[in-house]
Amino acid sequence: MGDSVKTFCRNCSALCAMEIEMDEGRMVRARPDGSVSPYGAYLCPKGLAAVDFHSGAEGRLMHSLARQPDGTFAPIANDAALDVIGEKLKALVAEHGPRSVAVYHGTGAYRCVLGGLMERAFVAALGTPNFFSTMTIDQSAKWVTLARLGTMASAKNALRDCDVALLAGGNPLVTHQGAPYAVAESGAPARAFEAARANGCKVILVDPRRTETARFADLLIQPLPGHDAAIFAAIAHILLRDGTYDRAFVEKWCKGLEDLRAAVAPFTPEMAATRADVPVEQIELAAKWLGEARRVTAGSGTGPSFSTHSNANDHMIEVVNALCGGYRREGDRVRNPGTLRTKPVYEMAVSPSRSFEREPKCVSEDTGQLLGEMPSVLLPAEIMADHPDRIRALIVLGGDPLMAVGDPAVAKPAFEHLDLLVSLDCRMNETAKLADHVIATSQPFERHEISVPGDALYPSPFAQYTRPVVEKPEGCMHDWEFFWALGQRMGVPLTFKFWSYGLNFADIPEGLDLSGPQKPDPEELCRFLAAGSAVPFDELLAHPEGVRPDMPEHFVQSAPAEGGKLELMPLDVAGEMAVIRDEQEEDARPYRLISRRILHAINGAYRHSRETKRRYPVNFAYMNPDDMARDGLREGDAVEIASEDGMVRTQVKAEDRLRPGVVSMTHMFGPLVSTDDPEADEGANVGQLCSLTRVLEPVNFMPRFSAIPVTVQPYGKN
Repeated sequence: MGDSVKTFCRNCSALCAMEIEMDEGRMVRARPDGSVSPYGAYLCPKGLAAVDFHSGAEGRLMHSLARQPDGTFAPIANDAALDVIGEKLKALVAEHGPRSVAVYHGTGAYRCVLGGLMERAFVAALGTPNFFSTMTIDQSAKWVTLARLGTMASAKNALRDCDVALLAGGNPLVTHQGAPYAVAESGAPARAFEAARANGCKVILVDPRRTETARFADLLIQPLPGHDAAIFAAIAHILLRDGTYDRAFVEKWCKGLEDLRAAVAPFTPEMAATRADVPVEQIELAAKWLGEARRVTAGSGTGPSFSTHSNANDHMIEVVNALCGGYRREGDRVRNPGTLRTKPVYEMAVSPSRSFEREPKCVSEDTGQLLGEMPSVLLPAEIMADHPDRIRALIVLGGDPLMAVGDPAVAKPAFEHLDLLVSLDCRMNETAKLADHVIATSQPFERHEISVPGDALYPSPFAQYTRPVVEKPEGCMHDWEFFWALGQRMGVPLTFKFWSYGLNFADIPEGLDLSGPQKPDPEELCRFLAAGSAVPFDELLAHPEGVRPDMPEHFVQSAPAEGGKLELMPLDVAGEMAVIRDEQEEDARPYRLISRRILHAINGAYRHSRETKRRYPVNFAYMNPDDMARDGLREGDAVEIASEDGMVRTQVKAEDRLRPGVVSMTHMFGPLVSTDDPEADEGANVGQLCSLTRVLEPVNFMPRFSAIPVTVQPYGKN
């Protein structure tokens, strides 16, 4: 066995430090590196499988492809592909303007720092508002809440600092996704919950399933799916009824308290308990703990954002957090002020932007951007719109939007309608199968990378830079190189900047002018990103295991100027709550299907790894054993899951963690359109049970990916 190389994982925002064992220049296996990492020695199964993934476990593309006139694909040199793509885009922009071009940023691109920032530079230089990403799918309700309620610049209390922590519809022990929305730390999440519990923190979970995270719960509320807004309105009702909300915080930083009081008045704990089919005592106890606590944090995972009334769900969860003053205050310690970008933290409210009410807006619906992005589920409508500014070309970086948006009967014809579809990925996903060009991209261990995505998310200051562990195959291309070369061919000069959410690209003063013909040096791009770092870039170079800087303690400061106010109950949210108050049960179907995450895959990635295929040969329909017994179903039976909008077939599996009346399946699993053979399909796409034209949310036009009314029956039975 040869040497080992220090680097870090790039599957999620935890960016766990790792070592790669080498043998004659070949990667053999990955193992956690706890020598410096603030998480200690930790890697989840996806990190442990990263070498297999890199080595072709999912059919890695070794060269780029071009669609032929007969619909097949043939290899193409990257320069030739760029020439064709550049000419096509130039012609479209000349005839139809920059709005004819759109970019979609997928899960696989979020930890590709240079690629993602070069993509942003390309979009800004081109001047198109059509930027889409996975964030406006599984997180868009949270962004709607940010736009309608506002936020505190000081951010929420950290889990380890709290007396009570409430998490709705999230399972961080599986997802490894934490701040700013969920209540968790991204890396080694179980250790963070253990530390919080050791400090006396009470943990409340609200989830139809007794998740892996629930082993840390002091109170587990298992509601019928689709009633989060009612439950949290009832908690707000109790806090206001009993006067246990944080009066000082609300008076200083919030407005609309009486509007909130009126909106939640009908949502008594008894009413919410009846709707959600949970003991009323649990709702009362959750509100009691929250009201009595000195320091609170409340947040949510994907569940409420995927479910019925998703925008109202997340709004009411954040309202409960605001009523409890669940934010860092002046004088509170800031555990991690950032290393690459250290910034002061102020106690200050940022008023709601309501950015979706302003131009630029979509051409298919009267709605605009959320944090600078258009709603991704409107992509098909934006392509098919009878409008001169409709989308005609789409570049997809590290994602599978055709699969992600659901309702393939609507989405697929739209993607086929594009004049140009380009997929940048390491494998042929469902979007790539429709593409005109598939650019075979490099993989993480072949890239220069710096820990920008985790900079403010680590539990303590830490930064890491990695050079490539191995060289990329000759036929593959770096993501950043694609966008730079495309800008060159189109005559669109790029400026490389340190961008992050909430920043207007044009307003960022520092940038690297990349208009010249010389291809950028990726290490110099990373050096630029570390220009303001608390750890000099040369020190990061000298310490590939990462650096934990010795920084002075940081504390939340008083606001340098008068801040805004959080809008507890704007008129449109009050209207949505009135609809929820008056609604009747919409569908007699006996079950509600919810989405679940699995530890061994992340969205579309790792679905075909050896361990995932062994554990999940199909996309199992998990059911409560009592429900199965009542319906005459046995473990492994073939079943048909049907909603008002579609049907899939799979195998049923018993899980006593689920409450009765619920079926649980994984999003983005199986082929785009399933057949009658789930084993041959290696899954089933629950997106077929969704609709992009019916039961959509306001503002973001999200379909229902969870709490879907369904029937379950064996094959061949009525």
